[in-house]
Amino acid sequence: MGDRMPAYLIADETITDPAVFEEYKRAVLPLISKYGGRFLSRGGDLEVLEAGRDWTPDRMVIIEFPSMAALKEWYNCADYAPVRDIRFRSATSTLVALDAGSAGTVA
Repeated sequence: MGDRMPAYLIADETITDPAVFEEYKRAVLPLISKYGGRFLSRGGDLEVLEAGRDWTPDRMVIIEFPSMAALKEWYNCADYAPVRDIRFRSATSTLVALDAGSAGTVA
């Protein structure tokens, strides 16, 4: 069942070179779509309601993939490697992969 459960890429990004980051955004969109991903939130307004640690998110992104396998295939695919390098040059990021857990099962 795990392969049919949605998975989410959650990214906290600080953009350090906006012009180069625009290049990343253009290049990554078709790859995310190719692996069945879709944006749930991309750089919207955010408010930290609780923080148990020193954490100040900057630009948050949430992408849903059909499964954890699809998410990892996208992240590790040869086509994404040069695009990821563009992100490394234009932002500092923390990325987390999260499956739907019990929310992805039928009661």
